[in-house]
Amino acid sequence: MSWIPQVWSVAAGVCFGLAGLHFLVWLRSRESTASLLFSIAAFAAGATGLQEIFLLRAQTATEYGELLRWMHLSVAIIVIASVWFIRLHLRAGRLWLAWSISGLRALVLIVNFQAPTNATFSEITSLRFVPWLGEVFSIPIGEPNPWRVLIQASTVLLLIYVVDVGITTWRRVDRRRAVILCGAITAVIVLGVIFSQLMVWQIMPGPFSGLIFLLIVLAMATELSIDLIRARQTAADLRRSEAWMSHAALAANLGMWDWDITRDRISGTRSGLVQAGLADDERLTLERFLESVHAEDRGSVRQAIRRVVEDGEPVDIEYRMVDSRGGARWISARGEADRGPDGKPRHVRGVTIDVTSQKRKDAELQQQRDQLAHIQRVSALGQLSSALAHEISQPLGAMLRNAEAGELYLKKTPPELDEVNAILGDIQRDGKRAAAIIDRMRSFLMPRESVLETLELKELLEQVATFLRAEFRAYDTRLVLDLPRVLPAVRGDRIQLQQVVLNLLLNSLEALSEFPSERREVVIRASSMAGVVEVAVFDSGPGFSADRMHSAFEPFMSTKRTGTGIGLAICKTIIDSHGGRIWAEHNPGGGAILRFTLPAAQGVVAT
Repeated sequence: MSWIPQVWSVAAGVCFGLAGLHFLVWLRSRESTASLLFSIAAFAAGATGLQEIFLLRAQTATEYGELLRWMHLSVAIIVIASVWFIRLHLRAGRLWLAWSISGLRALVLIVNFQAPTNATFSEITSLRFVPWLGEVFSIPIGEPNPWRVLIQASTVLLLIYVVDVGITTWRRVDRRRAVILCGAITAVIVLGVIFSQLMVWQIMPGPFSGLIFLLIVLAMATELSIDLIRARQTAADLRRSEAWMSHAALAANLGMWDWDITRDRISGTRSGLVQAGLADDERLTLERFLESVHAEDRGSVRQAIRRVVEDGEPVDIEYRMVDSRGGARWISARGEADRGPDGKPRHVRGVTIDVTSQKRKDAELQQQRDQLAHIQRVSALGQLSSALAHEISQPLGAMLRNAEAGELYLKKTPPELDEVNAILGDIQRDGKRAAAIIDRMRSFLMPRESVLETLELKELLEQVATFLRAEFRAYDTRLVLDLPRVLPAVRGDRIQLQQVVLNLLLNSLEALSEFPSERREVVIRASSMAGVVEVAVFDSGPGFSADRMHSAFEPFMSTKRTGTGIGLAICKTIIDSHGGRIWAEHNPGGGAILRFTLPAAQGVVAT
């Protein structure tokens, strides 16, 4: 065997080997369409090399024409696969050119299999056997096929397409790809045209396609190999990054998770699965996850999932997970949807963190705040003891006097029962009034958890003012309510907000204790604007000094000799927890202004 068949056989073997290798790559990663196209092109190039060995040794014109016919199929596959490989791999090339080349090559195949001989020759009359490079080869003698112009047109378009891609790739500063891939294909096109024409002119025994197509295969393989090396390096870098991220997540008690919506499978880091109360090897579906969520929180978690899938809203939710022992742990989860090219969500990815300890600390802190507020309420009522005693003594005294009068009416002969009945009605009313005063004191003194409700702030302010009327009269101080007829309702805890107003009014009352009676006046004003309700307490006392203005709401800061310094601090805590703001100002007329705001309840107006 001469060296030419050996070289062609080696070239075919290389093409088949590379084709098999990248076909396996495509089987493992179906997204790698470029690997599949290369595998098809390399297999066709290997087939072309083997076909050309038999073509060069053909003994009859019929045998030569049939072999050349099937070579056209292999060449068409190589050209079409290469065109789309270039477009996918380099992300360049004009789409209309790619389709035009593919269409012309398909048309060449139709002509090729419909013609008597093939697309190159209309007829091969005979073969001429000539010694060439140490071996005798067959050279065809016949008439060129006029439809061969389609082959030439597709070749010209292919050359234009490759040059255009090369220029685009070069301008993107991706010059290595422009030189290796586009340069190799351009050289193959030029050599293919030359060798094919030399074969038609009976100068060469064949187009030597098996050898020149090896250049395309090697260029494409080089590009894919470089990409595989880079992918391997990227995978190694990714594994290191994942390891670092896992360590960081473990240190921060973070759990990372990924919900594959299409397959309904949730995967994540070990800490994330542990937070979900699941084993590492357990297949986690959405329903299995929801089974571990506390029954009271399951509905809100379902709604959050529905919103992220249907509306694309990010997940930001806190819920309780029930562990195997029945205990509950608080989990904070955040995530967002990852959508595919069609706009539909494919994955939802995010992080979770166990916030159980923080929840416990918050609950303990709130309990301490409630206890401190309760102590402050008791202290405030201690200051009101004389006024409360006076207020209760009035209905009790009236009841006593009415009882004495009723006794006298009963001793008369005959008893004046109508008067007794009227007296009993008065006693009943006075008893209800005394009971109402005691109930207000009891509700105000009772330790309790916060209860949010929709409140008419105007009514609340009037109730506190009524509660303090006796105290203001005892100190000979005027209490003025300047309230609008219409005021939006608010959401809040009634007792806590009563305590805020009570504290502010008592502070103003005490601030005026050393001033003359004609100057003692406290005004409560309320207004609303842009979804916010504002309440202001004006007094004409000494006001705040410049250094005390900003520290007025800090704990244990008091301007009074006997003050504890916790009243205004509690007011700030309560207003902050209601989503409002509280601050102090100088009263232009002398004294101080204490203002606080609360969010208005949406769509509710109190009249």
